[in-house]
Amino acid sequence: MNPEQKIGAILLAAGASARMGRPKQLLKFQGQTLVRRAALAALDAGCDPVIVVTGSSSELVARELLDLPVQTVFHPGWSAGMGSSLRAGLAAIQIAQPNLAAVVVLVSDQPYMNGEVLHRLMDGWRSGKKSMAAFEYAGTTGPPCCFGHDKLSDLSSISDNQGAKSILAADPANLTTLPWPQGAVDWDRPEDISDQS
Repeated sequence: MNPEQKIGAILLAAGASARMGRPKQLLKFQGQTLVRRAALAALDAGCDPVIVVTGSSSELVARELLDLPVQTVFHPGWSAGMGSSLRAGLAAIQIAQPNLAAVVVLVSDQPYMNGEVLHRLMDGWRSGKKSMAAFEYAGTTGPPCCFGHDKLSDLSSISDNQGAKSILAADPANLTTLPWPQGAVDWDRPEDISDQS
């Protein structure tokens, strides 16, 4: 596959999980930690390269991924907000592969994330022929999201406390949306946890 046709992935796994009270990246669902599930989803979908941005609990998170062909990037300024971590991931992915067709941005607290979900997203981005694609759930549009090469400069200029959703909201005419009801399930608080094994 030519680099111009490749889609890379940035997995945001830097947060402190303050509301959870422990690193949610390391919570297990169906026998695997959430961060490993998300990284495997990106790999299974054919994303290349896969950049994992770490921050809080970086050594523990990185240890979950040692045997996977992903690049972990420690972001020392992670506490400034998700936007700063996204910019760090974007800088790393553009060094690793500057000619990507698109970049998928995903988070590590959606337990139902898998390769099939990301395949749907990437196929939706290609067939929709718009700059961006994202999932709809619970009355909102959110991650995982796919951003074409022409939107990467917008991503690189977001503020520290913004996320990728701000780019989606700013240009809805260039957004393809896909239904994914299970995307509404994210583990932010202890009471959110279900089906642990």
